[in-house]
Amino acid sequence: MAHHVPDPADEPPTGLFPQSTAWRAAIALIASAALCAAALALWATGGLARADTAPDQEPGTEVRTAMYTLTPHEAELVTGDDGLTALQVRAELVSEHTEPIPLSAIRQVIDVDFPSGRIEAPALTFGYVRHPDGLVFEVQPDMREEVLMTWSLRKAEAADRQKEQQEESDNPLAGLSGVSDRSEPVDLDSLMETPEDVAPLAEKEDEVTLTFHETEFSPGFTDQTKRWVPADAVAAEVSFPLGQG
Repeated sequence: MAHHVPDPADEPPTGLFPQSTAWRAAIALIASAALCAAALALWATGGLARADTAPDQEPGTEVRTAMYTLTPHEAELVTGDDGLTALQVRAELVSEHTEPIPLSAIRQVIDVDFPSGRIEAPALTFGYVRHPDGLVFEVQPDMREEVLMTWSLRKAEAADRQKEQQEESDNPLAGLSGVSDRSEPVDLDSLMETPEDVAPLAEKEDEVTLTFHETEFSPGFTDQTKRWVPADAVAAEVSFPLGQG
């Protein structure tokens, strides 16, 4: 009987993958698409979000940036000289710059957030504990001071807009005239009125969070004069329990 070596083409395919190059390419393409879809789903659910590099810190934690070092101790709701409710934070502050830092630069790098979203803190004033009746307009270098940071409070504009939108959606005749109700001229007299006190809203707040941004000493967009500006990164977030002062 004659013997011969078997032709590989006559043997059945072995293994999990087909021997055809075209089939292998198709399987690789399908696997790649599946991996992309899985990565997209993970991103959509936040699985690929950047880890928080500045987690919540406790009051009394030192916050250090290129511009300043600040240690916030406590926050409370107080009644200002104008009779309106304000937010006041007691802290220790020292400038890390060789020149005086204007208060306007510090305003830009600290955000105030109430969990309800119903209150905004539009304006910040500074005072020194050693001289509480005096106003501070700039912070001198290498002088550690105990400061009182006081923010004026008002109803959040976003909450007002949401209320207006809800009222418009509840009104079946809204918008039928083709003219927006918001096209009315600005009432200048209302701008001169005493702001509404937010005490009823503030009394419902049991916490406030301050976000301290990293800082950069860089030139502006329109000139090369360097100034302190907030960076994208966050140095720290500090949450305070609130009490009525």
